[in-house]
Amino acid sequence: MSIRSESRSFFGRAKELEMLRALRKKKAASLVCVLGRRRIGKSTLIGEFAREFKSFVVIQGLAPEDHSSNQDQLDHFATRMAIVFQTPRVHFTDWSQAFHELAVKTKRGAHVVLLDEISWMGRKDPLFAAKLKDAWDLEFRNNPQLILVVCGSVSSWIDHNILKNVNFVGRISLAINLGELSLKEINRFWTANHYHMGSMEKMIILSVTGGVPKYLEEILAKKTAEQNLVSLCFTPSGILFSEYDKIFSDIFERKKKGLDKIIRTLLTQKLSPVQLAAKLGVSQSGDLTEDLSVLEISGFLSRDYYFKPDGKMSKLGHLRVKDNYLRFYLSQIEPNRDRILRGGKAIHSIADLKSFEAILGYQFENLILGNRTLVYPFLNLEDRSVVSSAPYVQRKTQQNKGGCQIDLLIHTQLDVFFVCEFKCARLIDRSIIKEVQKKCAVLKLPSRSSVKPVLVYEGELYAPHRDEIEGYFYRLVRFEQLLDGDVVG
Repeated sequence: MSIRSESRSFFGRAKELEMLRALRKKKAASLVCVLGRRRIGKSTLIGEFAREFKSFVVIQGLAPEDHSSNQDQLDHFATRMAIVFQTPRVHFTDWSQAFHELAVKTKRGAHVVLLDEISWMGRKDPLFAAKLKDAWDLEFRNNPQLILVVCGSVSSWIDHNILKNVNFVGRISLAINLGELSLKEINRFWTANHYHMGSMEKMIILSVTGGVPKYLEEILAKKTAEQNLVSLCFTPSGILFSEYDKIFSDIFERKKKGLDKIIRTLLTQKLSPVQLAAKLGVSQSGDLTEDLSVLEISGFLSRDYYFKPDGKMSKLGHLRVKDNYLRFYLSQIEPNRDRILRGGKAIHSIADLKSFEAILGYQFENLILGNRTLVYPFLNLEDRSVVSSAPYVQRKTQQNKGGCQIDLLIHTQLDVFFVCEFKCARLIDRSIIKEVQKKCAVLKLPSRSSVKPVLVYEGELYAPHRDEIEGYFYRLVRFEQLLDGDVVG
């Protein structure tokens, strides 16, 4: 979902809309897959694209229930068909029948057909994907103006049953893995809708919501960031108070306990898969590999690979919980949840939260890594000149001067290495210089390289130390500048 304001205007997703619109130039039907985390706006994106069509057919799978059956899904499909096409309800006993009826109804003219939450739709029929493929080959594709879209929050189901299914090879016209909105897109929405917030207030909001559109839509312009945070996260009726349980129950179902344990283990530490297996007390087997893949595809986990100074990707890397809401829930909401539900002491302000400033640092790192390309213009870099751009960890060995961890190391074709330090604090003093100097001193790079320290920050530079900080760093990039896209100054 790109964000919609009260006037229903649409923000962001320009690249994705461009790719979808290109399908209209084809002289053949298109099968599209859209993946992404819950609440990311998959259906809204397709709805925005479909505004250009006279016919937009949406049929959504029923959310999983303990006693629901395949017939329940078929009955719901039939009911939706009857409502959409204003025809008598047909009784289906098999998905081949259901797909045939849908294909007949859309066999001529320009249609966008969205099968939403398709994993829920087909979860009780092991041959569901095979029947969809058969219907596509024999019926749907016969209409050259048809665009059939499948999407769902269980992205791993689509990945396994369609994208990586050999039966669908050569049939997918477009696959979109929808990520969070960029900082610039979010800020344009806030500006257009008169959200009068400073950069720190915006950071507080984003520390909880990240760039997830549905969460951002819940922010009220007439409340402060602190008031919004309290009402959304620390009251039983707030959407973010119980969202974590819904994510793990609705999306992951039987896998939820194992995946939850992985997220909790990685909450405040960056581990390699080998280290994670050791922490969990399990073998680094296919089961763990599959679980990590599920979390990655679903948009909750990132695997950050290191790049060697020669530009080649290392086999080493670490896993990072990249979803700000999950991190905020586990560190701040869950510890207070039972107390709030039982009528105990309420959370009224940020001051009531433990270690809030510490969690801001983690969340800030996530936001900048997710928007790292926005940093490039401030370093006079173009994408094509960047060899690698990733977090970096150097282990201590006999061949180097020591270990270090760099928030973001950008390597250019001219062997310039930008050592980017991220800092979110109310006041930043000269101690930040010593931290970065120590890292640069031990960082092992080719002798021909040059190193340029960069500070990306939110907060205030301590006035007596400002000149020293500005003198040391090659560039200072304020969070507010990334929001505005303002390279000047």
